[in-house]
Amino acid sequence: MKDIFVTNLKNVRRFTSVVEKVNHKLPGVERMALAFSDPGYGKSRTALHFAGNNGAILIRTKKLMTGRWLLEEIVEELGASPAWKTKDLFAQAVHLLSARPRTIILDEIDYFTSDSKVIETMRDLHDIARCPMIFIGMGQADKKLMRYPHLYDRFIDVVKFEKLDQEDVRHMASELSEYRFEDDAVERISTESQGRIREIIKMIHKAEAAARSNKLKTIGAKDFK
Repeated sequence: MKDIFVTNLKNVRRFTSVVEKVNHKLPGVERMALAFSDPGYGKSRTALHFAGNNGAILIRTKKLMTGRWLLEEIVEELGASPAWKTKDLFAQAVHLLSARPRTIILDEIDYFTSDSKVIETMRDLHDIARCPMIFIGMGQADKKLMRYPHLYDRFIDVVKFEKLDQEDVRHMASELSEYRFEDDAVERISTESQGRIREIIKMIHKAEAAARSNKLKTIGAKDFK
């Protein structure tokens, strides 16, 4: 199996659209956005791929993360040693982002949707440094963040990732595997995986193993164990 980036084609387009919107040059227009969905639809995978290829800062938030801890990670990602005092640390983050603008992507933001201090810290950083910022969360992230209207109103876009369909499965199979997958195999993977990327990759991998064992050139639904 090839080791390359793949995910839901439509979701990649959605995320690309979000990135373009927060990276606008319009004065006075907010530069925050939210992408969310149920687990397994490729949010983190898409964000990681984008960050690695575009110089964005990707922070996976943690359950115990405070506003200071988050600022420290951002400053370290910007190549500096975090200042000791919190006041200086915030000013440091603002200065670094103003001097060299970078898109900040915060993954797993559900961990701090109930912590107003972290929410306010990120809102302040966005407002003062004018840095593009994308929140990535789970299926109820939009509703959780609606409790902070002064933050939610700053989202220039709110995008929901959808489950992978047969078109996406076909694309993944062609990119990941050296075998050709018949239409009925694509349909079976799409149905049994429930459109979740990890399950699709597992099924493609198992199908490949069966094809090698049976010396097959193509894979049909009947070839799945």
